[in-house]
Amino acid sequence: MRQRAFIHVGGPRGAGKTKFVEAVLEDKGGFILAARCVCDDSLTRSREATPKTDPELRRYRDAGASGVAIFTFPRSDGHDAFFETDLMSDYSDGKTMLVRRKRDRAKEERDKADALERLLRQPDGAGEFLGQMVGAPLASFARRRPELLEKMRGDLLAGIATVRHAPPPKPTQHWGLAAGYEGIEHAQLVVINVHGDRERERGEGLAAEIGRLRKDEAVFNDILGYRGRKTPVTVVVANLLDAKDPGRKKAIARVRRALRVGAPEKNEGTD
Repeated sequence: MRQRAFIHVGGPRGAGKTKFVEAVLEDKGGFILAARCVCDDSLTRSREATPKTDPELRRYRDAGASGVAIFTFPRSDGHDAFFETDLMSDYSDGKTMLVRRKRDRAKEERDKADALERLLRQPDGAGEFLGQMVGAPLASFARRRPELLEKMRGDLLAGIATVRHAPPPKPTQHWGLAAGYEGIEHAQLVVINVHGDRERERGEGLAAEIGRLRKDEAVFNDILGYRGRKTPVTVVVANLLDAKDPGRKKAIARVRRALRVGAPEKNEGTD
């Protein structure tokens, strides 16, 4: 699988930045997007444009860029906003896996408080909660001291009451998975089936998004959370109808390796 690389070309006006980008595009060996990025702190949010008359974008197109755009941004909004541009989404025909959503933090807090209160009102709710947080052995030990569990239950209920009377948090933006991709964040092997060069380009774009699940800190925290693991994921782009496809061979080898690891050992020499 080819990883998607992000390359920043910087320098003063007239230094030859566009010429260098042209040289890379003319010598390209695959799918390349070119964006002219302009920092403008007078803006409150980022903007994207693709004017056909812009001379710099025309040079990118003529040199063979797969997609081009002008991205103007304030420093406070540049990183995440760039991944939401049409330029970054269109390479997969709009079927992007990572999306930005508004998060209703107030509702989340209410739901958590309601669920915890229902648990604590149950006869062994405090013990169950302790087991979920620190494990069954410690919860079993704590059940021998019911006065401690009762004190913990009272403290937690008091904390819930405090949360309910506090000003509700404002909604925030966070990363999420588009419909149809639920569960992919837990996969250890992802196979993207493609047919032809055009589909392969889109497949490699999707593979890059999957890579962000582990490598992009904001994406990782929003989707996998503090319990998530940054264990590397095997991602292959393959034509599964072609027995000689390198990606297909790699995927099969990865599955066979997992089967060997999980197989029970043979007992030899027994009657």
